Amino acid sequence: MPFEFCFYSFNNKQDSATAVSEQLKYEMSQSGFSSVYHKGSLVLGSVGSNNWGGSLYEQGVGEHGTHIEDPNMVHSSYMGYSVAAGVKDSVSLYFSGAPRFEHIGEVVLFRKMLDTWKVVCRVTGEQIGSYFGAELCLVDVQSDNDIDFLLVGAPLFHHPQDKREGHIYVYKLTQQFTLERALNVSAPSRGRFGMTISSLADLNGDGLKDVAVGAPLEDDNRGAVYIYLGDQHTGIRPTYSQRITADPRVHFFGQAVDGRFDLGGDGLADLVVGSRGAVFILKSKPVVNVKAQLHFEPAEISTASIHCPDHQGVILPMVTITVCFDLKEVTYSKPGTTNMGLNISYSLDVDPMRKTIRGFFMETDPKGNKYLQSTVAIRTKHCFNHSINMPKCVYDTLSPIVIRLKFAQLESKKMASVLNADSVTQVDTEVPFERNCRTNDTCIAELEVDFNFTTPTLVVVNQNSFYVHISLSNYADDSFNTKLYISYPPGLSFSMLTLLTSSRPTLPSCRDLEGVLNETICGVNLPVYRSRTSATFKALFRVMDTYDWDSAMSMTVIGKSDNNNSTKSLMTKAIPVQYQVDLTVAVHEDTITYLNFTPEDDVPKKVVVIYEVKNLGSRKLPVTVSVTIPTKMEHDFEMNNYQVVVEEGKPCVESNMTKLPDVSKDTLFTHGQPKRSEQYPPFYDNIIINRTSDNNYKTIGCETFTLDKYSTTKVTLSGEVSFKDIKQRAKIRSLSMIFSGETQDVTLRSFLEVTYDKVRYVQASSEQSVGVYSLTMIMCLMILQIVCCDYHQNSFLPNFIIFIFRRI
Repeated sequence: MPFEFCFYSFNNKQDSATAVSEQLKYEMSQSGFSSVYHKGSLVLGSVGSNNWGGSLYEQGVGEHGTHIEDPNMVHSSYMGYSVAAGVKDSVSLYFSGAPRFEHIGEVVLFRKMLDTWKVVCRVTGEQIGSYFGAELCLVDVQSDNDIDFLLVGAPLFHHPQDKREGHIYVYKLTQQFTLERALNVSAPSRGRFGMTISSLADLNGDGLKDVAVGAPLEDDNRGAVYIYLGDQHTGIRPTYSQRITADPRVHFFGQAVDGRFDLGGDGLADLVVGSRGAVFILKSKPVVNVKAQLHFEPAEISTASIHCPDHQGVILPMVTITVCFDLKEVTYSKPGTTNMGLNISYSLDVDPMRKTIRGFFMETDPKGNKYLQSTVAIRTKHCFNHSINMPKCVYDTLSPIVIRLKFAQLESKKMASVLNADSVTQVDTEVPFERNCRTNDTCIAELEVDFNFTTPTLVVVNQNSFYVHISLSNYADDSFNTKLYISYPPGLSFSMLTLLTSSRPTLPSCRDLEGVLNETICGVNLPVYRSRTSATFKALFRVMDTYDWDSAMSMTVIGKSDNNNSTKSLMTKAIPVQYQVDLTVAVHEDTITYLNFTPEDDVPKKVVVIYEVKNLGSRKLPVTVSVTIPTKMEHDFEMNNYQVVVEEGKPCVESNMTKLPDVSKDTLFTHGQPKRSEQYPPFYDNIIINRTSDNNYKTIGCETFTLDKYSTTKVTLSGEVSFKDIKQRAKIRSLSMIFSGETQDVTLRSFLEVTYDKVRYVQASSEQSVGVYSLTMIMCLMILQIVCCDYHQNSFLPNFIIFIFRRI
């Protein structure tokens, strides 16, 4: 019979696809692409049915088959690409993956209602092209025949940042038959991780089902299988416990995997892995727990021999540490079928978190090996002893010695057992130092604090040094975490604390509190300040002159510790505060230095003395000046019409009471500079020692004024000096005096006294400062010397007499 061709023209491609889809229902279903057997029914995945939208086909024994469909499944979704079946609360459930649903994939959950399978839940993927739902795995974690978790593979999920491929989504199945995401898992692989997922029997003996995940394209298509241990809350643990690879000649290792059965008869589940052209059976090994314990002898470290100075290199025994390992199997292998031996490597570390060595293992190396490593083979229980030594100088005897044990299994292809991943592989123990307590184990310290200032006053000069001696004594048990709290005004800046004396080695260490300018904390022999210990420290502070100081400065020192019980550990003292000033007095160059008197010129002569009071310091200073002058002098010299003028314009008035300043050789100044007595002319002795009566002097006091910093103020004394009966005195001059050239000296002494608040201010110690040798500032300014002429003619009277005032 000849075949004829029939042509049909479609208007466009969409009409063509529609026409074809109307004709394809189950013709291209490809039933059996995936399958699962559940309670006497075979469930097949039909990815090509419904124009590749997909469906499931259920076939019972002696029954007609049933098509299970999702009305919302669009074409080309490939539902049935994967299928799984299980029971939750005695209700049968079917799961099916559609990895091409809307290009991101979907998983559909079916539940049978009134003999009809209905969709009760859907979950969709996150990334286009990830093939979400390509693999499904149900996990009954607790082995109670009730589904707990659904694992969904997305083998083409791309991780662009770390170049990984493949992803697993873990969903928890609730009692309401909904899927809640519990965990996301990926591996450092580009081998389509998650292409195969299989629930395994309990491999590690924790009573939970485990999971194997295949990545068949890993390592250039060699493939790998990852083992994940079960978890009650998330289905599986987030990181794998073992990665299994095959011989390099094998390809696609892991493209199929199953591990539900014991194939060797030893009571342990085995793993079957498929690859291209080969199937591998991997035998399980017994899993063992190893419990490690540390014991030490003696129970406390003796402190009787611990002493720090000058004992470098001296070694003392500390304790003997005993390490015990106890091995027990956690899986259920048949007796006599396996070997329980295990090779482990362990290490001991003394004070692992400290840099300072307090204990070590090698007696010949006091600086040295606080770390010990060894290997051992164990079968049941085994113990080992190690001696730990210590240096003679150990500062910290409060904190216990920490000894840390770590161990791990030595990797070997011939190992008979496997160390459980849940084994505790680190053990710490603390070895305490003995405590010197009088009663029971409770130490009570008794601290006593005292301090003294090294100067009678605090002198305010910028960056001036100020010292305080602080003593700390402990009259009872050891004091723990002992500290000195020093409180002071913000005008002081703490610099350092040094040890002066102590009854035993003592080490202070100080720190300022962040953001606090007036308190410093100094630890003393941290952490233990021994019983019956006394120490004296010198604290150095820097003085800041910009601070507004009160008339007195108060300081408080408190001794504190974790176990102090004393009422004498707090001390507060005060010290007067003085501002340092720098005053000098000089005579201005415009001062009249001499006067000339003759019989023909006997009119009064004007005297002008200009004092300069200088403030060389950096602080304003209120001062009071007074000038004491003679009104009557020897040989009938007199001063009249005198007055004192201050440059600041302050009024000056004559005082009713006049008392000469206490002038001595050591307080006599010229131009503001003190002179030694041996430098004075002979007539100075008369000035200083033979004082004229106070009645011949007058004092003029001026109102207080303020000297600005770095400023000079002029004080001007003016008056008229007259010489009574000069002609008469010239007549009675003796011939011996006339022809011998002898002279008589007339002294005019005037004094400038500068006073200030000596309680609040103190004069700087300077050779050019007023008051170096006296607290009263005094200036002897004028010496009046009478010079008589010794020239005569025929016993006539002298032609002239010259009187000269000289400035010293």
